[in-house]
Amino acid sequence: MATDNNATTERTELDPVFKEVMTRNFGQVSLPIETQVEVSRLPRTMDVLVVLSQPSDRGKVRSSTAFDYFREHNQIEFKGKEDPLNRAGYRLILGRTNLYLGEKDLSATDMTMTIVSSRQPRNVLYHCQEDVKWERIGVGHYKSTDLLSVHLFVCNEVEFIPKNYPLLLFAASKEKFRQFVEQIVSEDNTIYIYYASRVEPEVTKEVLKMAGKQSLYEKQLQRIAESMGEDLIPFLSEEVVKRIPPEKRVRSLTAEDIVRSLSPETKEELLQLLNPSDGKQN
Repeated sequence: MATDNNATTERTELDPVFKEVMTRNFGQVSLPIETQVEVSRLPRTMDVLVVLSQPSDRGKVRSSTAFDYFREHNQIEFKGKEDPLNRAGYRLILGRTNLYLGEKDLSATDMTMTIVSSRQPRNVLYHCQEDVKWERIGVGHYKSTDLLSVHLFVCNEVEFIPKNYPLLLFAASKEKFRQFVEQIVSEDNTIYIYYASRVEPEVTKEVLKMAGKQSLYEKQLQRIAESMGEDLIPFLSEEVVKRIPPEKRVRSLTAEDIVRSLSPETKEELLQLLNPSDGKQN
């Protein structure tokens, strides 16, 4: 049960980051994408859908991203470290693909399906041969032998090259992620430092500190606060708030905030202290 809770928490926290990263990845070549795409009337959605109607668009994606095999219709699904890919999950993903093919009346040769997995799904890769067979076509990159083009990227395994940065962000291995952060910090790659700060803030902070770039981390925190604002408040547990020094907590409050937080008795006592003559009888 704990595993299910962890998977749900991770999807809540990382899914928006993954979709934002994919949106930026394709935005770099001026191509819009769709996220959380409903298929059929069933409660099933694709994480990302990329439709490339023009051959020139497909050429840009193939030359500028890790997805050098894309066709006209392309589905991308994300499986995080607490939400591993298994046979049942693979079938559910494939079901969404088939629903989309049926609704659009497409051939399997018109579409690709990509799974980005934080860790290697050993069971699906090596022990489900009756369901799907895979061939390794690159470092951390696998392809099914089916007519439908299904590709699997393992974030823990892919190479440290710019095309793979959107994948390396989600590596389950702390060592791999740290190496990735060290690389983007050495490049002063502020965009990916920002994303890394959202995925693994403690590791990112530590690497920046070791590199003598603590101020850069603080700028990333400011950027996160400005872009997410009140969305962060639900994630501030009581324990986290307790670790904030009282003077910093008070500094962020306005006079009105402080007054509103006082009990009626405390307000009365404060007024007595500020205006002692009001309490005297003639």
